[in-house]
Amino acid sequence: MHSIILVVLPILLAFPSAHAALATDASAAISFYRTKESSFASGQASRTLLESRLLTTQVESTYRARWDRKEYELESNQILRDIQVAKLVDTNSSCQLLALNRNDSGTIKILNAGASVEVLETDGYWAKVKTYRDQVVGWLPLSMLKNRHDDSGVFVNVIDTHLRSEPSSLAKVITTIPRLKRVEALDFSRGFMKISYNGMTGYVDINHFTSRADFASLAFVDNKWIPVTHRNGEFVIDTHLRKVPIKKILGYVTSSTRGVVTRATANGPQLLSRVEIIKPEANIWALSKVDGHGDVWWKRNSTSVETSSVANKNTISTDELMKREIYSIAFENKSSVRGIVSAEGVYTTEDGLTWKPIPQFGKQNYPVFIHPQGYWFVGAFKSTNQGQSFEPFVRWEQVADAIQASLHKNPKLLRLTQIEAVSNSQIIINVDTGTSKIKLSTNLTNSSNWSVVRK
Repeated sequence: MHSIILVVLPILLAFPSAHAALATDASAAISFYRTKESSFASGQASRTLLESRLLTTQVESTYRARWDRKEYELESNQILRDIQVAKLVDTNSSCQLLALNRNDSGTIKILNAGASVEVLETDGYWAKVKTYRDQVVGWLPLSMLKNRHDDSGVFVNVIDTHLRSEPSSLAKVITTIPRLKRVEALDFSRGFMKISYNGMTGYVDINHFTSRADFASLAFVDNKWIPVTHRNGEFVIDTHLRKVPIKKILGYVTSSTRGVVTRATANGPQLLSRVEIIKPEANIWALSKVDGHGDVWWKRNSTSVETSSVANKNTISTDELMKREIYSIAFENKSSVRGIVSAEGVYTTEDGLTWKPIPQFGKQNYPVFIHPQGYWFVGAFKSTNQGQSFEPFVRWEQVADAIQASLHKNPKLLRLTQIEAVSNSQIIINVDTGTSKIKLSTNLTNSSNWSVVRK
């Protein structure tokens, strides 16, 4: 008997079974699941075994988000981000255009940083895109894409919605559009949006959709950027509570830390709720074949995904800025998002996303203005280097003398309320004297002589 054991034991040690591999090194064992949605693990195995039996990988995102002053864990299929409602975007670095939405897929083309692509569809991690120049279609991770300010984007329905023959909830139903379909607006009418879907044209309830307007802090309309707070149907609402028609807006500055909920959670964020993304993560799921268990899923690793960068601790985001009362705001030109704002302090921006304070002006509010010739103004101060430094521009004794000479009365007070351009060489200031409001003009480069502007 003893001799039989001595013969059999070396054979068992030489040929370990799959079940033996599952049991080795329990401290380093990895749990695996029947499906990615399974609540309980169906077993454990070593990473070496799982890697050796690897079939494929998939990437999914999860988000730690804040809503109603509480934090929640949201899956990628529960939330839409600003990049997912974009139409034309740029790559943020050199990257590989893949044949499939898998990390191990073959490469179709190498894209340079700043390459423009059209987004065709998205999931929680991937975007199917078409290159702008040669019309090549492939897949990229959403993290490799950045929004463009000149993109008005698309609309995505968060619930199944009816396409109707007329802009009315009583009109004939042409077809039903499944949730999370990307469509473009052709027109708007009484809370309905005219679209074309699968060759059929009709109207849908705009409140079933989300768009770039839901993520916007700034909107480009009437050849200027304006701060906006939220969307209401076919309008965006600016900081003065005015309605701005979406059809007039040509571009947006959006927040990458904002999300719109597309699937409600019990006792948590509801459908179309806006949430603040605190920490996004990318989970890489792997599919392996394990003897005795078949195909199983396991988490290969988890990595953090950055949504934005902050220049320094004093810099604030556009979302933070919008929580304040905007006293005055100006941008460099019609299409630029480089600008200056006064909102409990004076701040400048290079990208429309983050704002750097100018310590010189403390927490005070002043009228701000950028002249077409490149001069920046904050109250009575002027900058010739795009806001890097400011020097006094208005000498109040000269302004008072000009008012006295023109109107034959001494002003009780002098308060600058607005600055505007009159020509390429002239500037106008609006002054409140306590009894009247007066406009005065002077030379843009030499402000020693002021004259009252008579109506």
